Amino acid sequence: MYSYLIGDEEHKKAKGVKKNVVKNEIRHNDYKNVLFYNKIMHHQMNTIRSESHQINSYHINKVSLSPYDDKRYLLDDGITSYAYGSCYIGR
Repeated sequence: MYSYLIGDEEHKKAKGVKKNVVKNEIRHNDYKNVLFYNKIMHHQMNTIRSESHQINSYHINKVSLSPYDDKRYLLDDGITSYAYGSCYIGR
């Protein structure tokens, strides 16, 4: 997830969040609040999924922005991180 401003134009990305939600509901200040104040944001999305050849429509509530990186192991200095499963974690 990232966001930046060039002039008055916002450029935003959020993985796993529908494009219309990013475009219409999430603002640059939301990214800043998540990063600096450790807030978690949820947004509602509509999606169509196929399960066992049955098409269904779902209304889901997902975490859209989160300051926590759960895919990395953070060391005690708070800056250095390793991927889970790395041989350097136990040292």
